[in-house]
Parts: sequence; structure tokens; C-alpha cells
Amino acid sequence: MSIKRLISAMYALCATLSLPGCSTADPAMREAMSELDQRPESARVKLRPFAEQGNPVAIAQICIAYGRSMDSMVRSPEREQAFSWCQTAANAGSAESQYHLGNFYMWGLGTAEDRAEALRWYTESARQGNEHAEDAKRGMEGKPAVCKNWITGCRLM
Repeated sequence: MSIKRLISAMYALCATLSLPGCSTADPAMREAMSELDQRPESARVKLRPFAEQGNPVAIAQICIAYGRSMDSMVRSPEREQAFSWCQTAANAGSAESQYHLGNFYMWGLGTAEDRAEALRWYTESARQGNEHAEDAKRGMEGKPAVCKNWITGCRLM
């Protein structure tokens, strides 16, 4: 599922259920979410207050922002918080958050390294159509990545 479709689905769910703290009407949150693709480091800083308030849309988006921009500047306590947010979003069914949670387990970011849990989350995300998760899962299983080149069929010329 693409990020835009995930966000749309979350907006619809929030509007339908009228969940408290689920609003994205705040201009600051809309701005943070607009930066997710191009500036995930900035987005994660701007999403933090909303995620800390328990906003489920912000929690899923901050997980994705951390997953896309984790580097050596992110220290241990912050990694642990990012891991916790990814767990929350993954358990809520966000395919991209499940993929990033798999990465957290695979590389021991904010948690102990656990390849079995990484494979479990990659598999769950792949079931929902996440291609990156499918490739990560296949790599862990010793299989080649899924061929995406329809012109050559991934054959060497």
C-alpha cells in the first residue's frame, strides 16, 4: 500500500470513528506529513509532538520517517522511542510500518537484534503488498529479489 493510500485510509477511519487526537486539521501536522518523502529528518521532528499525544496517524508517519532516515545521529533513547512507535503502527496494520519494524529487528535498532522477528514483520508487510518487505523476506530466505524489469525479465544481456 502506498503512503498516500495509507494516509487516506487513516484519515477516513479517523473521520468515521471521530477518534480524539486523530485530527490532521492542524496545519503543522499537515506540513510535517508533506515533508515525509523529501525531508524525513525534518518530518520526524515535526511529527514528534503529535505522536507523543497519541495521534495514530502521526505515530504511523513518524515510524516511516525514522525508518527512512535512521542514522548515527539518532541516539539510543530516541531509537527506542522510534521502535516503540513502529511497534504501535505495525500492530495497527500499517504495511510500511511493519516493514520498518522488520528493519529495526534486523539491525537491532532500538531493540535487540532478532532475525526471527524481522522475518515475521517482513512477511506480514509483504502479505499486504509491500515490495521492499517481500525483497527483504526473500533475502533472509536465501532467495533472489523479485524481478521488476519487465523488459529483460531480469536476464543478463
